[in-house]
Amino acid sequence: MKISFIGTGTMGSITRCNTSILVDDILFDIGMGTVKQIERLKIYTKSIHYLVISHFHADHFLDIPNLLIGRGIRKEIEKQLIIIGPVGVRKKTIDLMNFAHGDGNINKYEQIEEKYNIKFVELSDKEEYKTEKFNITALKLKHGECVPINGYMLEKENKTLSYACDTSFCENYYTMCNKSDYMFSDVTGLKTTEVHMGLEDYKELYKQYPNCKFYAIHRSDYDTKGIENVKFPSDGDWIEIC
Repeated sequence: MKISFIGTGTMGSITRCNTSILVDDILFDIGMGTVKQIERLKIYTKSIHYLVISHFHADHFLDIPNLLIGRGIRKEIEKQLIIIGPVGVRKKTIDLMNFAHGDGNINKYEQIEEKYNIKFVELSDKEEYKTEKFNITALKLKHGECVPINGYMLEKENKTLSYACDTSFCENYYTMCNKSDYMFSDVTGLKTTEVHMGLEDYKELYKQYPNCKFYAIHRSDYDTKGIENVKFPSDGDWIEIC
C-alpha cells in the first residue's frame, strides 16, 4: 500500500493544506483546496476510485463539487466513484452541488449518481463496506457537538489502518488504536479539548498501544522537534506499507 499525505493541516494552518490522505485509490476527506493540491502533487483525480468522508465540516467535505465536475470535464467518469460517508452524505452532496453550481435549477442534481457515475454508501457506527480487496469499518467519534462523524478502520493487504479526523479521545478511538497497525489522526494543538486531541496526550499513546505506529495529521503550526514516538508528515510526503 502507498499512503500519500495530500494535506496535513487544520483550517488555521499557514504552512499546510487541509487534511486528506490517499491510500492507493482511496481518498480520505476532501476539504477546500484538496483537488488542486492533488493535481499540484501530480497524483491526479483519475487515480481516485473511492472517496471516504468523515463529517460535513468545510475542511473535510467542501471540495466534492470540484472533484465531481472536474471528473466530468476531464472525462474520468468511465470508472464509477464510490463515495462512503456518514448517514446523510448523499443529501449533503446534492445540497452542496446545488449551492455551488445549481444555476437556480432545484432538480439539476436529482440524478447525481447517473450524471457523474457515482455510488453513495452511508455507514453508521460499526457498519462495514467490503470489497474483494479491502474492508472499511465506520466508527462513531466525538467532535464536540458535530453529528454525525465517523472514523474509519481500513483492512487491506493484511494490515489495519485507521483514520480519525476530527475527534477527541473516546471509546471508539481507543478501539481503533488497539486494532490498528497504523493510526492517522487529529492532533490539532498541544492540549486536548472537547473537540480535538492534543499532542501532550497523543505522544504517550505508544505506551498503551506498542504495536501501532502513530501519525499526527490535522495539526496546527506547533513545534514538533524532540518527539520520537509520533510521525509528523508534511504535505506531499508518502510512505509504503508492505
